[in-house]
Amino acid sequence: MQDSKTAATPKGTSTRDRIVAAARQKLIQHGVDEFSLRDLANSLDLKLSNVQYYFKTRDALILYVLEQEAVADTEVIQAHQQNSATPEEALRAIVHDLVVRWRGESGILFSTLKTLALHNSEFRSLYRSIYTVFYAALEEPLRRINPDLVDDEVALRVRLVTALIDGSPMQVQVGRNQVFLDRVQKLAEQIALT
Repeated sequence: MQDSKTAATPKGTSTRDRIVAAARQKLIQHGVDEFSLRDLANSLDLKLSNVQYYFKTRDALILYVLEQEAVADTEVIQAHQQNSATPEEALRAIVHDLVVRWRGESGILFSTLKTLALHNSEFRSLYRSIYTVFYAALEEPLRRINPDLVDDEVALRVRLVTALIDGSPMQVQVGRNQVFLDRVQKLAEQIALT
């Protein structure tokens, strides 16, 4: 998706990983408006040119951080698909983990992406790419749960489940998290099974 330099040396990889981890935390804690490469470099006790060696621009670094967050979500889905005894169990675990992730730091980052995608074609392209991969990953358990569904119905159900997961972080006033999470899981299963 995004192009960033990967150093051949362990020190270079370590520096790059430090930059990405610090950028992720700064985005979560302070948002995109207060995010600058110069401040990031200063916080890591690096020269600006060291940061720019790996990420030429602020947008390139933000794009990379957001892409890596999406990769982590896709890995959650794939792990549950491989490690669950039934497709229903996989779906339940996927929904649970994604709702928990998206009500935390991942949700902050994806909200940032959604906002940036409104006004910037690079972020819009990443947003679309992330959701294309995400939809494809969710299709497998839905197809296994209900193999007789036509492609259009699978696509619709994947988007409904995604809308349910996407919307859940915005419902911070619903009360006890576990009760809410249980209800989201049950509704996602109903969408998949009916």
